[in-house]
Amino acid sequence: MKREVTGTPQPKRHLLNFTLSGLPELEYFDSVERRQAALNEIGHEVAELRSGNYWFAVVVLVGSVLVGQYLVRRLLRLIPWPTWLEDVLLLLLTGGVFFLTLRHLHRSGAAVELRHKLLCDGVPICTHCGYLLRGLPLEPGRCPECGKAFDERVRGILGSAEKTSA
Repeated sequence: MKREVTGTPQPKRHLLNFTLSGLPELEYFDSVERRQAALNEIGHEVAELRSGNYWFAVVVLVGSVLVGQYLVRRLLRLIPWPTWLEDVLLLLLTGGVFFLTLRHLHRSGAAVELRHKLLCDGVPICTHCGYLLRGLPLEPGRCPECGKAFDERVRGILGSAEKTSA
């Protein structure tokens, strides 16, 4: 039996929507289509094998797994476990370290990329902390959240907003 869907159509599910859920930058886009386009661009940039960021992430990921595996193995030696249980625990804990490191690297890099995409779309946002600067005056020229000076693109966006409202 098919269910009839009513109301507004839901946006196409994107893997990055799931892994980046909770980032406030996703809510600042003016349309679902623009958010999807930005996520697609980030997805293509992340998958670029010639990127230095890609290889840095691979090195950090492999290093964290190796260090985590060494530490877990040392901790497991303190208690006399059966060998099979030790192997299962080592696999589970190594997998946990892998996925936590991967998620952290992915989310921190994606947040910065989303901020730059928002600036390109004309949304004033602090590139350092992600605070939405819409409606703030151009002076004193600092983010009220983190205290960093406004990016030149933010100054241009806020300056043009002041001119149109005057």
